[in-house]
Amino acid sequence: MLANAPGFGAKTIHYIYKNLKINNLSVNDLFDLEPDELSRLFPEIGRGKFAKASFSCFLKLDSDDRLYSSFEKLKSDGITIIGLDDDIYPKCVLQNMADNAPSVLYCKGYLPILSKGGLSIVGARNVSNSEITITKRIAHEFAENGINVISGYAKGVDTSAHLGALEANGTTTMILSFGINYITIKRELEDLNWEKKSLFVTQFTPYEKFSGKNAMIRNKLVCAMSKAVVVIKSNPEKDNLGKMSGTFDAAKSAIKMGVPVFVLSPKLLQPTPQGNLDLIKLGGIEFTDAIDVVKFFEEYSEHEPVNVNSQSDTKPTSKTAKPYQTSLFNS
Repeated sequence: MLANAPGFGAKTIHYIYKNLKINNLSVNDLFDLEPDELSRLFPEIGRGKFAKASFSCFLKLDSDDRLYSSFEKLKSDGITIIGLDDDIYPKCVLQNMADNAPSVLYCKGYLPILSKGGLSIVGARNVSNSEITITKRIAHEFAENGINVISGYAKGVDTSAHLGALEANGTTTMILSFGINYITIKRELEDLNWEKKSLFVTQFTPYEKFSGKNAMIRNKLVCAMSKAVVVIKSNPEKDNLGKMSGTFDAAKSAIKMGVPVFVLSPKLLQPTPQGNLDLIKLGGIEFTDAIDVVKFFEEYSEHEPVNVNSQSDTKPTSKTAKPYQTSLFNS
């Protein structure tokens, strides 16, 4: 409901949720509070960085039958709406994105996948047949080891990652750059058990269309949902026209979050991807064998997360590295 209020963005909603929790209140309680009580509990609303937000719109929202009907329609279509205060909202997203975490997630598919986390596979849209094969093999390896494969449902590397996981009878999370009502099942996935093995997730309102800006925003959620991000092929950070590479931006976002980034060795790809070389210089971990990433995932799941990006801003832990970590992470 709050996400439909004009002027109430992610940071504003985070502020409200925090104050509600402090005062042992729920979102529904907001609509029963008097204006002076709202001002007392949320003194920053309507001021400073929250200047665009106003509680005056709540009365209209509470009585808007169309809004209620649209939510009921989504539910009848098998879509689960998850707010920040829901127990099943991914804790990793809150941890990695803090106040920038989406206030609402719309999910369709096999919902238990949401709590599995997993490894993200990202890469360019325009890839060769050999790069598609490599992507599918890596996703297949992850799936065979019980790891959920997360990607952005774009063409190229993303679709190959989803496909590789499903072909191995594994699970996959498809994070969208558009509203849930615009989902179309890709031809490559139609004959696979995608209905019981996949989950669509989006932070965008149901009828929001794709845009380049939304794709960049989506990439941050892909990283935040993951225990590590695996880059197959990245173009340079910017091309000759100054256009930003979505894959490169996603990897940089992950590094800033403290999410480990594994970069497929440029030696395995022809021609050599400049983006891969540059990401390794920024602290990405070069790898040649998917099993090394699997070992990391198993270590991560067994213990607290260990920061391994060599140039990340997060503080490293004092844990003793396993033998494979010593050779993989410090080579």
